[in-house]
Amino acid sequence: MQKNKPADRRLDHSDPDTRLRGPFEATAEADASEVLDVLTDPLCRRVLGCARTAVTARDVSDATDLSMSTTYRKLEVLTDAGLLETQTELREDGYHTTRYRATLDEATIRIGDDDELHVSLQRTTDDDA
Repeated sequence: MQKNKPADRRLDHSDPDTRLRGPFEATAEADASEVLDVLTDPLCRRVLGCARTAVTARDVSDATDLSMSTTYRKLEVLTDAGLLETQTELREDGYHTTRYRATLDEATIRIGDDDELHVSLQRTTDDDA
């Protein structure tokens, strides 16, 4: 039985176009249940509240008093749910810095005619940032 290998998240430093990724890139829309799960997590809400402007994981960790490992896990969950967008900046020393910014202005939850929950997200525009 073959185990799933984690995705290789290293950046190709030889490509000059990778010096700056972004400006900010959000993931595809998440489904309603995923967004609701994320928003019911109090730690995710704390992290999301810190990201009204572009912040690093260290900024979030310091502001929320969370460990770096917990901070990175919550940032990944929020990004996967489409509630954070990211920008990666490569530095000359070979390391990179990722900044996170909330994409959420407002969330609306309603029960539709089909008796299903529907989540509408009002996103932050670049003009709001």
